[in-house]
Amino acid sequence: MSKISKAGRAVGIYGCFTETGEPSEARATVAKVKTCLLCMKPLKEKQRLICTHAFCAACLKGSVARLGLQCPVCLKALIVVGDQPEGEMTVKHLKDCFGKDCVSIIYNIPSGIQTEAHPNPGKPFTGIQTEAWLPAEQYDSFSMTYKVDLKVLKLLQTAFEQKLVFTVAATDGAADRVVFTDIPHARNLYECSESGFVEKVTAALRFKGIK
Repeated sequence: MSKISKAGRAVGIYGCFTETGEPSEARATVAKVKTCLLCMKPLKEKQRLICTHAFCAACLKGSVARLGLQCPVCLKALIVVGDQPEGEMTVKHLKDCFGKDCVSIIYNIPSGIQTEAHPNPGKPFTGIQTEAWLPAEQYDSFSMTYKVDLKVLKLLQTAFEQKLVFTVAATDGAADRVVFTDIPHARNLYECSESGFVEKVTAALRFKGIK
């Protein structure tokens, strides 16, 4: 088993400065923004960029289709950052029941207190420890064995470091909890082997500027 990533390394609302040199106070203000800068309506499935501008997911997707991977307001390179609490991502290289190489990804996000970026700042949230899977993607005809394509794994590592894999969801009655975002994850070997699964993962990551 090897440790892949700690979410705390990401440059985002938890650091001192963004890549644009803006102070943490500016980011704290942006976390409270409720209106999309494109449609000027309340944010739906909020997507926040490292330049601090925020948009509805659908509005940002439309902008990417028109303008490419850049912020539609300031035109800086599009880097989406999330509100994922700090945690760890580790991987294990294994063999499936057919002897093919595969990867088990273990995520551990401890319970904690919500920040201004979460639904109920100051209140506790329940963390998560869960496992996801990636399939063997390459067949080496020389060695006649399957090898894991590490490209998708590296993309997921980048997404984790940008705090995009998980978010905190409000619940009725119970404590708010950590859940997966819209980046697809296979919860078992059969699901990760389904046709088109890897393509769905890379498409979701590409939309967030990770490629």
